[in-house]
Amino acid sequence: MPAAGREYLTAMLDVLVYENLLVAWRRMPLGGYMIVSHEGEEIRLTAQQADMWTRGAFAVYLALVDQRRIRPRIPGDTAQN
Repeated sequence: MPAAGREYLTAMLDVLVYENLLVAWRRMPLGGYMIVSHEGEEIRLTAQQADMWTRGAFAVYLALVDQRRIRPRIPGDTAQN
């Protein structure tokens, strides 16, 4: 995975953790990733799998925000939905 792709992936994972949709994530040896769910499940993925999984999770997150079912916790955002 190119460096720009890794940065995009890590940014999306960071947002999912910040928004409390994931507990944690980390890079694993050989370019893999581990994602920790709120149920305590440790999901080990290749870089390609992590990219696909994260894009799907992020799309769901954005859809829920668009539907106003959840409210993002963006720092400094004082706008009321």
